[in-house]
Amino acid sequence: MLTRAFRRPRRLRRGVTLVELLVVLIVGGIALGLVASISLHEQRMIEDLAQASAISGQLRDASSILPIDLRGLDPGAGDIRTGQAGDTAIELRATIASAVVCDTARRSLVLAPAGSGSGTFGSFRTLVRAGDTAWLYLPTDASDEWRPFSIASVSGTAAGGCVGAAPQLAGADRALRRMKIVLHAPPSLNGALGFPLRITRPMRYSLYRASNGLSYLGEKDWNDARRRFNIIQPVSGPFLAATLQTPAFRYLDSAGNALATPVADLSAVALIQVELRAQTPGWVRALGAAATVGARRDSMNIVVLLHNRR
Repeated sequence: MLTRAFRRPRRLRRGVTLVELLVVLIVGGIALGLVASISLHEQRMIEDLAQASAISGQLRDASSILPIDLRGLDPGAGDIRTGQAGDTAIELRATIASAVVCDTARRSLVLAPAGSGSGTFGSFRTLVRAGDTAWLYLPTDASDEWRPFSIASVSGTAAGGCVGAAPQLAGADRALRRMKIVLHAPPSLNGALGFPLRITRPMRYSLYRASNGLSYLGEKDWNDARRRFNIIQPVSGPFLAATLQTPAFRYLDSAGNALATPVADLSAVALIQVELRAQTPGWVRALGAAATVGARRDSMNIVVLLHNRR
């Protein structure tokens, strides 16, 4: 018996028409364009904010460093070098360490270590070296004065406490190694036991033009072996160059009057004003603007009152 196989007819699937494909492509292109436009706008805004944040950070660095060295100056005592208080530079005697005299021996002083507790009697900003100046506070019947002595050598000594009338160190501080400095031709040091001492080094701050054509705030410290300053090192920047209208350093008397630079009578200096200006390296946009509006500028203007002015 013959059988006939019957096949179910295939259902025809409907395809996508050209019009529908074009509509999908157009809608997708519009969506991608909007996403790209938003992403580009966000990227540019983040870049602009990063540039503005960078110049603010440069100014903050300078404002946190300079007042430390300027505030404790005594211009009348020679803490600012004569003829070196100018519009773009100042040469000063910077304090790099301070401590209490723990012990004395001939021409040497043993200083209290820099501990970590609240009762520490020593603080060292950088390594002390030969050629620095030690200022001993020596009270007398007539007056109290800081007397300078050149440091001949520096070495470490064994840990221990202070002797005699010197302040007693905490247990943790007695386990720290102390510093021993030998002075050139000092007087009798017996009277220095327990009194404060500070160590200074010549320092020069200046707004200088680097090899890349940009201006930086830099510092260079004194090299006693070579009898000259070391190569200048950038502290912060870049900044805009100083002009006659906007100098980096201004010097004012106690009445707030500006003194002509370089300052001839340093004893008249009561305040030092520091003004630094910076701008973004590229053009930025105002918030919500589609086009650039130019470089963004920011400035720092601080006035430092000299505590030790006579």
